[in-house]
Amino acid sequence: MSYQVIARKWRPQRFSDMVGQEHIARTLKNAVKSGRIAHAYLFVGPRGIGKTTTARIFAKALNCENPQDGEPCCQCESCRSIADETSVDVIEIDAATHTQVEKARELCEDVQHLPIRSKYKIYIIDEVHMLSKSAWNALLKTIEEPPAHAKFIFATTEVNKVLPTVISRCQRFDLRRIQQPAIAARLRMIADAENVKISDAAINVIAQAADGGMRDAQSLLDQLISFFGGDESGITEEQALNLFGLTAPQEMESLLNSITHNDRAAVIRDIHDFAEQGKNLETLFEEIISWLRGILLSRILGDNTVSVLDETPERIDAFRRIAATIAPASVQRLLESISGAGYLLRDAINKQVFLESILLKAMRIAHAPQIADLIARLNQIRSTGELAPLESVVPLYELPAGQAFTAPGSKFAVPSIPAVPVNKIGKQPEQQAVSQAQVAPEPEKKTPVDSAPAAPAVESEPEPQVDAKPEQPAEEKQKPVQKETPVPQAEAAPEPVQEPAPEPQIEVIAEPVIESIAEPQNEEKPEPVQEPAPEPQVEVISEPVIERPPEEEKAVRVKAPRTRRRAEAASAQKDAEAETEEIPGPVVWEKLIFDVRETLCKKTLAQAMLAGKVISFNGPCLQVAFDSVYSAGEFFLISREKPLLDMRLAAIAERPGAYLNVERRPGLVTPAQRKQKEDAEALRRETERKPFIASILNTFDGVLTDVHHLDNSESTEVSDM
Repeated sequence: MSYQVIARKWRPQRFSDMVGQEHIARTLKNAVKSGRIAHAYLFVGPRGIGKTTTARIFAKALNCENPQDGEPCCQCESCRSIADETSVDVIEIDAATHTQVEKARELCEDVQHLPIRSKYKIYIIDEVHMLSKSAWNALLKTIEEPPAHAKFIFATTEVNKVLPTVISRCQRFDLRRIQQPAIAARLRMIADAENVKISDAAINVIAQAADGGMRDAQSLLDQLISFFGGDESGITEEQALNLFGLTAPQEMESLLNSITHNDRAAVIRDIHDFAEQGKNLETLFEEIISWLRGILLSRILGDNTVSVLDETPERIDAFRRIAATIAPASVQRLLESISGAGYLLRDAINKQVFLESILLKAMRIAHAPQIADLIARLNQIRSTGELAPLESVVPLYELPAGQAFTAPGSKFAVPSIPAVPVNKIGKQPEQQAVSQAQVAPEPEKKTPVDSAPAAPAVESEPEPQVDAKPEQPAEEKQKPVQKETPVPQAEAAPEPVQEPAPEPQIEVIAEPVIESIAEPQNEEKPEPVQEPAPEPQVEVISEPVIERPPEEEKAVRVKAPRTRRRAEAASAQKDAEAETEEIPGPVVWEKLIFDVRETLCKKTLAQAMLAGKVISFNGPCLQVAFDSVYSAGEFFLISREKPLLDMRLAAIAERPGAYLNVERRPGLVTPAQRKQKEDAEALRRETERKPFIASILNTFDGVLTDVHHLDNSESTEVSDM
């Protein structure tokens, strides 16, 4: 008799011989015993797990002359003929070869014939997913309603390619992968029966390489026997590893220890040694993933790991030893980084370089400091009081614009920085003081003019004129007096001409004098005089034209509204130009800081702008200087945001084309500010010398910044910067 390979010689002949598919064997045995036999069965599963073997055993049990508790006897003529593949009533068809629709039609015709020697005519069709769609359509009716003597058994590895209409007409059985201990036990039984000397470690290597397939395991055993069966010492683990390109558990444990403990040099050396030994790097990559998964599950599941992992007890112990020295989160990050690169490794030209780069990148990600750990550590440092000196300094972003303070009892000096309140931006305190000084003596100048019967009323009214807006109260309160006390033109007219005074004084004195002249002459229609004007200066310019003889008053009154409107527009334009020219550079700079902080919500940029000193504002250029030593960071931040600041400056100053020019000059920082910055810098250096904080700063290539007072909105802004 010719030689038979182990996979065929030791093929199971009964349901009890099946390994790893006990659930399928029990169901089919009960079906045979009870006589509840379906007309079509579909066996699904990966290669080498026993689909065709299960179909043959089931066929033997159906046609057995002496079945024993649902098992075939394997002694009768029907059982022997099926085992020898000579039975005429059990037809095996390879669907990969017979894919045409003609073969399907021939089968439909042959089904109608009765079996010759057996009880049933059984068709075993392997790899049925290879049949064409037309062939399936030709078989559909026959599969759904076959003759009573015909049974169909289909086997496939890709059930997704089988038509759903076919699956619905069959009883489906899913065969699962066989576990490594079961494969190892079966191989030991075969090796003892064949008188082959092989170590248990070598058998475990074969079971691992088989990846759940019993046929693959038996073929690998046959291959090992052919290579090393002549050795008197037997087959060793090292021989099995070299033949299959696998790695010893001790070497894998050493490699995984290096990966999980971020020993990059050791990882590179191990991969180099594996490549020199001729190891399959793709297989090594799959083993690394398998070990990482085992380590993670060993740490998570604890004692329940054995029931989940399909591994040997020795390897599970190695998983637990490594898992005890590393956090599960790091292993999870390693798995997430490595598992997605498997398909890239298969297409890589230099697999060793690619594998090294993948592992180094995954190790860097897995062992990088995490934000949650940093926050926890910083909170711990803060709770011990190591950062207590920093808490005495009021953060700059909490200070008003242009002002700086420190907490009571702080050792830092208080800087003296001139500030302009936000509600008075655009108004100069010096001009306000001058205007108040000029407005104060106005009651003495008005007493000769108002020496008429209504003099007491005029003397009691100048007091509101000292307020921030003296023009409007003077105009509103003197109008009732003008109607009761007419003043001759000869007495009042010379006063606006003979007394040149500053602009605020002219606005207050000229208005009542002109109106007192106009009112007695135009009592019939006083509307043009009583119209509210946008600016008091318009009345100063237009009213002297009214001083005409009574006979010309009617002609002048017709043109007065048009002339007044033109004069008002011209005066308003001149006032706007004068106001624009009068706004000094520091006021514009304060307005710009307020706009950046409140409108643009860039508080960090606004705080940096406070360190600048306005040099000049000539034409469209606003010149601002920063201290070359103590304000270097603020200077670079302003320079980076210059396009945005130019746009906002043009809108605030109402000068199209206005732009900002920043420069660095020495000696702009006051001694108090310099002392505060030096103290803060010394404290920062002292804090950075702490080992933990120094390691954090080196990792992120950053600097120490006080952010513990930030609220949600401000912390979001800092992160955006």
